[in-house]
Amino acid sequence: MIRKTAVLTRVGLLPAIAALCVTSSLAVRAENPAATQAGTPTGAQTNGAPAATPAPTTAAAPIKVEDPSTKSATAAAPQPPASPVATTTTAATENSPKADDPSKTTSPTVSTPAAGATAAASPAASTTEPAKPGEPPKATAALPDASGTTPDSAPAQVLPPADPIVAGIRQRLSELGKKASEDDAAALAAYYGELTGTAIWASTSGLTEKGKAVVAEIGRADNWGLPASAFDVPSAGASNLTPEAAADAELQVALAVLKYARYARGGRVNPGSISQLMDQRPTLVPPRTVLSDIATAEKPDAYLVSLHPKHPQFEALRQVLLKLRGGEVKEEVPVVDPALAVKLPMGRIIRPGSSDEQVALLRQRLKVTADDPANENVYDEKLQEAVREFQRGNGLRPDGVVGNGTRQVLNGGPAPPPPATNDSKIERILINMERWRWVPADMGEFYVWDNVPEFLTRIVKGGNVVHTDEIIVGQPSWPTPIFSADMKTVVFRPSWGVPAGIKAKELAPLLRKSSGAGFFGIFGGGYSAQAVLDAYDLKAYAGGRQIDPNSVDWASVNIHNYSFQQPPGPKNVLGDVKFMFPNSHDVYMHDTPERNLFGKAYRALSHGCMRVHEPRRFAEVLLAEDKGWSAAKVQSMFSSGGEVGLDKHIPVHITYFTARVDDDGKLHTYGDFYGLDGRTAAALTGKSIRFEQPSYPGDDVVATSDDGPIGQQQYTRRKKKQSQYGGPTSLSDAISGLFSP
Repeated sequence: MIRKTAVLTRVGLLPAIAALCVTSSLAVRAENPAATQAGTPTGAQTNGAPAATPAPTTAAAPIKVEDPSTKSATAAAPQPPASPVATTTTAATENSPKADDPSKTTSPTVSTPAAGATAAASPAASTTEPAKPGEPPKATAALPDASGTTPDSAPAQVLPPADPIVAGIRQRLSELGKKASEDDAAALAAYYGELTGTAIWASTSGLTEKGKAVVAEIGRADNWGLPASAFDVPSAGASNLTPEAAADAELQVALAVLKYARYARGGRVNPGSISQLMDQRPTLVPPRTVLSDIATAEKPDAYLVSLHPKHPQFEALRQVLLKLRGGEVKEEVPVVDPALAVKLPMGRIIRPGSSDEQVALLRQRLKVTADDPANENVYDEKLQEAVREFQRGNGLRPDGVVGNGTRQVLNGGPAPPPPATNDSKIERILINMERWRWVPADMGEFYVWDNVPEFLTRIVKGGNVVHTDEIIVGQPSWPTPIFSADMKTVVFRPSWGVPAGIKAKELAPLLRKSSGAGFFGIFGGGYSAQAVLDAYDLKAYAGGRQIDPNSVDWASVNIHNYSFQQPPGPKNVLGDVKFMFPNSHDVYMHDTPERNLFGKAYRALSHGCMRVHEPRRFAEVLLAEDKGWSAAKVQSMFSSGGEVGLDKHIPVHITYFTARVDDDGKLHTYGDFYGLDGRTAAALTGKSIRFEQPSYPGDDVVATSDDGPIGQQQYTRRKKKQSQYGGPTSLSDAISGLFSP
């Protein structure tokens, strides 16, 4: 009887199977066990034993999606009403319905592998008695099989899919072509191949309420930093649709949902395709998960919104974006500040601690009153701090010295870049919102955040910034990579091994020219290889043994066969401490002996690592959190040295945000000295965008506070011109800064 049922069922299913057109490119991936389970007899027995467990599936090889209509057809077969006991004896064919077949429910549901597997394993679903030798198995409750009571009875009724729209979708899946990615196509095939209820988003009456909500939310994509024009959705007002048109609308909405989910989670462009610096991998929601989750969501539009980043800065940028797009922006009526009317005549330099009649004017301009009216013309410490803050905010060197360059800016000169237009601000915001999608969704309860364009590091705990410090980042020719890693150790009084890149590009040329004149002829004589290494307290090693550098012909050897170490000490380029978070880029955070560089406004000066302005305090905050150490305990490590392993790894996120919103809702923008804003804009929009860059004063040789701010191109030209005037006065000066990571 079992054999008859199987034959009749298969014969009845042939038309339905022939109607299903699913190509091999839409094969279900191995992670979709439901599709694999579909072809496995759920109640079959082996050697007469009860089928207490489901047959094992083979998840390694992808298979095509089986037409769920076969399940529906068998499920629809009439059952004798007089039967008091459910049995799977005669329903133990490969097309029998599961115990929890979704086709028996009235609302649309999603078939899951778990449901099928549970039903198959249920003891109640298998009540067949063990067969005796030579006899077929018996059921505990005799029921007629699906084909009827006798072979001469009418064949089993095989119904078409319960929803013709779903059937239409299945037929269209093979026609997707370039409309869907391979992953999306496979997810759609698996989802709609198992759907036994009605369509989710469309009906012959038009879009369902859920469909309208989803289409409306996708239409608001611009409010979330995504282009609404990128999503192809049907009209929400469409009605009186044919089943074919409804199937098209359903598939159109489903494709738009998958694309929106991918874009919301950062899959619009691959960060690595913009630049190799962008070592970030957004975490995308699997398409099959998206389809299942949004179908069962009470509010599918809210589900789409939930896919966007939860980071406070993302939302802050979004709010500024909404304000800028809120229609015509009203020009603010300028408030006349009497202080701006104060002008300082050009003249001699005014230094802190000096007395000058212009100091009184300077006080009026910066609104700093003297503690004693008798000292109105004395340049005191309070006024100096106000001057430095003004200089820092206007791209001037914050040294407190007032020369004609600072006077020009105080008098309303052209130092600051022109205000960005709304369009420029919007483009910058969109770029940075996209970058937030590439940051890990969970940055950690306690983490370090290094923002390269801002030259700042922050320690964040529970969403609140508990420590902020200045950092020096990689110069454009040695940029700091953008990635996330876990800090695992803090090393006090570290030694330093010269990295391969610095060894090949900077140390090797010096060693090759170390005998006789050459490069060092500018000093009036030659330098030995030992002198080159002594200038930075470096030791040379070969095969792990220290060697005499003068014994090597550096012009003929491969420098990568040698290592160079710098022991702890005042010349060590890592300073007194380094903070290690292992990564493929070999960068980390550390102290530096070049403290003067933190006085610069432009601090893209390192070889990729990040130098910390106040490393002692930075270490105190980290180790107080991780180990509960006191400040005194941490300070003792700076004397004794040693490596401290962290009990809990601390996430370190290195980012490239050129726009940030402060606590007052004000938008701040920063220099794009790696040129990544333009590249990102081109990747997102297909067009190149140039942004106004802030001015930087360069370094001591290039610009002083009296010169006023200069741009980066002008800085480069001046530095080249300066190099023509003469060389450094000592070997130490010649290589100073070359080896600093």
